[in-house]
Amino acid sequence: MAKRKLTSLRSVLLRYLLLCGGGCALILVLWWGVLMQLIDVGFLLPAVASAQACADARETVASMTADTFDSLQISDLCRWAVVQNDTVLQTNMNDRHLKIALNAFHGGSGNLVLMQYQYDVKMADGSFCLLQYDYALPYADPALRDTLPDFQTCYILLLAVLILAWLGWQTHCTVRVFAAETARLNAAVDAIAARQLEQIDTDGVRIREFAATLQALQTMGRELTDSLQSQWRMEQQRAEQIAALAHDLKTPLTVIQGNADLLAEDALSADQQTQVEAILRGTERARHYLAALRTAGAAPAVQTSLASHALTERLAQTARALCAPAGIQFILQEEWQGTIRAAENDLLRAAENLLDNAVAHTPRGGTVTLTVAKENNSFILRVTDTGPGFTGRGRCSTQMPRAATVPIRGWDCILHAGPLQPMAVPCGYPTHPAAAPSFACPFVNKLRNYKKMTKPLDIR
Repeated sequence: MAKRKLTSLRSVLLRYLLLCGGGCALILVLWWGVLMQLIDVGFLLPAVASAQACADARETVASMTADTFDSLQISDLCRWAVVQNDTVLQTNMNDRHLKIALNAFHGGSGNLVLMQYQYDVKMADGSFCLLQYDYALPYADPALRDTLPDFQTCYILLLAVLILAWLGWQTHCTVRVFAAETARLNAAVDAIAARQLEQIDTDGVRIREFAATLQALQTMGRELTDSLQSQWRMEQQRAEQIAALAHDLKTPLTVIQGNADLLAEDALSADQQTQVEAILRGTERARHYLAALRTAGAAPAVQTSLASHALTERLAQTARALCAPAGIQFILQEEWQGTIRAAENDLLRAAENLLDNAVAHTPRGGTVTLTVAKENNSFILRVTDTGPGFTGRGRCSTQMPRAATVPIRGWDCILHAGPLQPMAVPCGYPTHPAAAPSFACPFVNKLRNYKKMTKPLDIR
């Protein structure tokens, strides 16, 4: 296909200015030519004809008196009025022209309108004849002068209409060109938004700058499509990897569960039986996690009504199973019982991560406390431990109680850490948790911000 010839935006604007200016000049020349032709054919009289007629009338009326005044000796191109002692004896003027003539007679020519002139001729008996004319193009036919409006005024108005019409038409044509180019840009943006790059039209573009913009949009659209396709492929690969990992973990979990079942059938002590049951519960929880991995990216878990006491007992069993091997004392403080509405598996997973984190950072002989409470119509799970806090360099000290939490966005419940002691942390961490939106520990959730993102549970 042959390469299209494009026009620059500057050329379009320059063409518009040249057409407007040139067209107006041409209209003016034609207008003047027609005017001169009307004078040549005798349809109009030249502007000096009225002035010459009044000049001739001045000599004629100077020898007349008010009684001997003869209007037939004065050209009809002149307007006249005979005045004696401020009394108008005769006139061919209308009321408007007579008023102007008398004002000019008493006050000078400054009272005359544009292109209007007047002679005040003193007659033989001391009376005055006021001769008035317009420096304009009168009709040659007296009948036309009496019936038609002033030709010069109408002809000037015609010139203005022609010029405005030409400017309006050129502006309309130029605006139409820009509107067409802009419509193509808008269509390209809509096509990109709809991911329909084949609908981007670059063939009908006339202006170089708009063509460059369309090409840039087309390139951006292709890159966006490629990026989305690449992202989709990565998501697919990740989903496949997660599914493969979940499938591979099923076998060792099955082995662990099978051996634990075999151990449970033997004669075990009470402590051994408790440990085996903890293994079986942990295996079951791991199976739930694998199921969650296989459904990653699916719709959010369904919320159901849960008894807080049953939930607390399950967490307490998990906590005891975690604390016993580590030589850590577990304390349960159940300050409230009722019904909540939440996604059970997600809630248990986050709470167990909270407990696991506390056990991992609490030395042997320490204490981990799980508190269940209701505060401000919110269900609170608070985990507190006696593990080390942080020094001024962000490292653990040995005397500081600390707490941890694991954030899960989108929950209706609130999980947070227990009270922390003030810490002197000059390395960019907040010095007091009560005055800061987040805690110093790297694994501690932005408590206050997280609470703002949640809403109270439906507590009954």
